[in-house]
Amino acid sequence: MNRFPLLFTLLLAAMGLSAQDDVKDQVVQAMRTGSSKELAAHFIANIDLTVKETADVYSKAQAEQIVRKFFNDNPPVDLVIEHSGVSKVGDKYYIGILRTRTGYFRVTFFLKKTDSAFQVKQLRIENSKNDF
Repeated sequence: MNRFPLLFTLLLAAMGLSAQDDVKDQVVQAMRTGSSKELAAHFIANIDLTVKETADVYSKAQAEQIVRKFFNDNPPVDLVIEHSGVSKVGDKYYIGILRTRTGYFRVTFFLKKTDSAFQVKQLRIENSKNDF
């Protein structure tokens, strides 16, 4: 009988990690295919967005337009996640290299647990310091 609460807690934790991984995979897939609409579906209402030299906090709709323009100007070929971790406030972050037809970009995004799901609270798409 004492094992049930422990088993239940482990099951809930595993489900939370799985949901987080699902969102991460969906974000990565949206970036690989250049789908600003699918990507923006995972944004919080006001996202901290950096695209090249432009950086600010934007509404979900504004952020989608900025990302759409970036994808139109730089059609994605692939995104490889090279590093992941947990920030001091408990947000999960991912760092990768986005390969496009025009060059390479460093991508960083943070997932925050909201009431209903994990969402992207910050996205950075920056010029890569080295083209591979």
